[in-house]
Amino acid sequence: MAQLLEDGKFNVVKHDFVGAEPQKLGKPFQLVERLAYKYLKKGKVHGPPTPTVLVALLDPKRTVEIRKIPLKAHHGAIWGLKNRWIIQLRSRDPPAMRRHTLFHEAFHILAHRSGSPVFRKMGIDAGYFNEWLADYFAICILMPREWVKEKWAEVKDVDRMTESFNVPKVAMLIRLRQLGLV
Repeated sequence: MAQLLEDGKFNVVKHDFVGAEPQKLGKPFQLVERLAYKYLKKGKVHGPPTPTVLVALLDPKRTVEIRKIPLKAHHGAIWGLKNRWIIQLRSRDPPAMRRHTLFHEAFHILAHRSGSPVFRKMGIDAGYFNEWLADYFAICILMPREWVKEKWAEVKDVDRMTESFNVPKVAMLIRLRQLGLV
């Protein structure tokens, strides 16, 4: 996630993941979007911003604990223990970035909660692929397409959209571009 969202390290215009609709990205991305919508529905969330308490629904057998710590190399990490999951978030990140990282890590819990990855890709790009899926999940659950399209028609302002959805500005730009709105 760090490479995708940090200003200066990411070019919104050149990145393939950004401009493509899930239908063009492939079946795994379509499934990830459906998964995000499933949890929004399960949590009875009908508008922005998506509440972070939604992560409590991730695994019915284990609790999810969120810790803000001074991570240096990453924005977040997950740890699976016998009776709980621990999501670590970099404490110095802005709140909107921590929210995005929280749902990115939430995807990893969903994908690995049974002990083996649900979405598996072999080869050198497997790590990148899994990170893209996690990023896409965070984007979909924080900025569902219908909400974004509706709000964009109303405000047509990236800063107001960012504030309404409580997400990093570059994440909003990515979603707007995916949906063909900018």
